[in-house]
Parts: sequence; C-alpha cells; structure tokens
Amino acid sequence: MLSAYEGEILGEEFFSVLAQKADSEQSRVKLRNLAAIERLVAEALLPVITRYKLEPNSKVLLAEKGRDETVEYAELGWTQFAVKLKKLLGPFVREFETLLVEAPVDDRPYIQLLLDHEIALFAFAQAEGEDSSDGQIHLDNFLQRHKALLRNEG
Repeated sequence: MLSAYEGEILGEEFFSVLAQKADSEQSRVKLRNLAAIERLVAEALLPVITRYKLEPNSKVLLAEKGRDETVEYAELGWTQFAVKLKKLLGPFVREFETLLVEAPVDDRPYIQLLLDHEIALFAFAQAEGEDSSDGQIHLDNFLQRHKALLRNEG
C-alpha cells in the first residue's frame, strides 16, 4: 500500500511535467487529467497510510523521481507515449489484482480503487496508443465510479 501511495505522488509529478512539455493543447489537457487522478487516488489512500502508521518518502523526493522518469517519455510522440505507458501499467494491474484477494476486508475498497485506477489508465493508454481513439472516457468512467471514495479524504 505504501509503494502504491508513493507511486501516485510520483505519477502526479510525472504527468504534470509531461503536460508542461506537451506540444498540443489536447495532450496537455489529457496529461493534466492524468495528474489530477493520481493526486485524487493518493489523497484517497491517506486513511490507510495513516491507519497503518506508514511513513512514505517525502513528497519532494517522490516528485523528483517523477520528474526523472519523464526523461524517457518527453521526446516521444503521443501514440508512442501511450504504447509505452500501457507497457508500464500492465504489471501494476496484475499486482493489485493479487493484492485485492489477499487484503483485509477494511482495505479492499482502497485496493479496488487502486486496481480500477490502473485498469482505467491501462484502457486510456490502449485507446490513445494502439486503438487511435479518445481514451478520456475510461478516465471519466473511473472518476464517476469512485467519486465518493475520491472525495472522502479522511
């Protein structure tokens, strides 16, 4: 759970930096949306982080890692970016599927949130990359499905 939370902090910075560097307004908007989803998921996980008294790395360090990870993505065209992102996300989907089965009952809504979040990002990347379609619907559906948990920040 700790690494997932840290990944969301890192991901928010990753997508924010790429949005600043994007060469089209459409790409900037989508990348900002991805960054916002990362932030919302991180905020939604805070009650679990607090309950288990987990100590994440500093947000400054995680943001720095997020910026560092943009290097290999920044020069890619949008389709290539989406294909590479999809490959990055696949293992997380499988990891959270396994975690959901093993998680204590109280944590399952949060693990389900993580899993659905990764599935939505994966579907977004698939649509934007290989399918050459608008993947925003996958992000919108995720936000709609989890709006209660995403607005409950403790």
